[in-house]
Amino acid sequence: MKNKFIRNLGMLGIIGLVIKLIGALYRVPLAIFMTEEAISYYSLAYPWYNMLIIVTSGAIPAVTAKLTAEAIAENDTAGKLNTFYVTRRLMTGLGLITALLMFLFAGIVSSALGYPESTYSFFVLGIAAYFVAMNASFRGFFQGEQKLQFYAISQLIEQIGRVTLGIGVVALFAGLAFNDSLLAAAGTSGTAFGGLLSWGYLSYKFKKQYPEKPPKHLPMKAIGAKIAKLVVPLALGASIMPLLAMIDGTLVVWRLQNVGFVDTAAILFSYVSFYSAPIINISQVVFSALQVILLPMITTSFTQKSDKLKRQIELGILLSIVLGLPIGIGIAGFSKEILLFFYPSKESVATDAASVLTILGGSIVFLSLYLATTSILQGMNAYNKPVQNLFVGAVVKVVTAYVLIGIPAVNIDGAAYSTLLAYGVAALLNTAYVFKLSKPGKLFYQKVGLTLFANSIMMIFAKLLFSRLTLFLPMRLNLLISVGLAALVYFVAIVGFKIVRKVDFDAIEKA
Repeated sequence: MKNKFIRNLGMLGIIGLVIKLIGALYRVPLAIFMTEEAISYYSLAYPWYNMLIIVTSGAIPAVTAKLTAEAIAENDTAGKLNTFYVTRRLMTGLGLITALLMFLFAGIVSSALGYPESTYSFFVLGIAAYFVAMNASFRGFFQGEQKLQFYAISQLIEQIGRVTLGIGVVALFAGLAFNDSLLAAAGTSGTAFGGLLSWGYLSYKFKKQYPEKPPKHLPMKAIGAKIAKLVVPLALGASIMPLLAMIDGTLVVWRLQNVGFVDTAAILFSYVSFYSAPIINISQVVFSALQVILLPMITTSFTQKSDKLKRQIELGILLSIVLGLPIGIGIAGFSKEILLFFYPSKESVATDAASVLTILGGSIVFLSLYLATTSILQGMNAYNKPVQNLFVGAVVKVVTAYVLIGIPAVNIDGAAYSTLLAYGVAALLNTAYVFKLSKPGKLFYQKVGLTLFANSIMMIFAKLLFSRLTLFLPMRLNLLISVGLAALVYFVAIVGFKIVRKVDFDAIEKA
């Protein structure tokens, strides 16, 4: 089947974009129904939840995908299914443990942060954590099989359930005039509803394809040993976003309070976590899709010692730049307009938060590069390198955040700068090691240079067009037209400069 890579990338990208747009729009009714205090309670609980589900949301799907791809490369059907059955059993127990931790430590953590009102949000997210674990083995299995339609649709179902049911509960609680702590918990309730719906869909699809019962005696010890070997480095490798968010959720708020922003620390933090993060998450969809595709592909080629591996590595890294750079530049260049697009009733917030979004936009290309190179290194069994590089990036994050936030004139912008530096360090270290294992050719560097030139053309065109259309069109319509036409200009430049060609995709198809 030709151009499977392109179809999978397009499908995951489109569905991912819909999911992220829904998620960003979810913030709009929340901002209407919830006070700024309720939003801050809601925002403080999520980093801890995201940290606790690193294993179940990131590591276990990646482990399952890798082991499944290896079994397929070796034509081991029994091994493929046994991997899933063992993983599913493990996830049932791990999901219960994660939920229990959220329940037991909710009051302690929220009080330590100085906002005990967020306790109920922790409780609700504990329920959601259980269903995240239940979904992990299914998604990893389908990713390893490269049946990515099930992977993507399950995420779409989860997001639709999260938004529709979550907003319904928030609207109900707001109508009943519940207090801010309960409103914050209502805002998190959609995460649990969405997880439940997604689990139902994935269970149905798996049973339809594999109706036979699992064997009575599973090789728990053998497969468990493989999982144990992979899960720690993959968990740490998958933790860059929640780890940095957790640092933000603790260090940033504490540091802001420490330098005098006592009453506004949580509100300033919401510029990062509530207003900017969803927009950054929207930008991630395409190169996150690239990451999902690369892991089983690189694993298969590496296991089979295919001569296509070098071409796959070069194209994967090039695509991460081709996709990440224009998105980052676009967000940085139109940060205030983007915030006003999503939050038209909060002009003062958009003005204040624009500098944060500008800086975070600049970090996107590094995040894209980090995710792609992490999948490549994982596929080549270099599990520990992304972990080591992430650790260096996290140290940079902590040190620079502490210093920069402590400068009153910089304040919350310091958190964004520290994130930019963390992504940059981790991405560049990852890339250097990939190039050590597989040295790129001269043509690769030429294409990177042309990509930078194409982005310059795109941004100049977008800015000039936007400034002209401002005289005739409302801002929202102007932004859509300017960005859309600039994207078209960029696509033409990519094709015209032959940066990425159809033959490149044909050359990396699975053997």
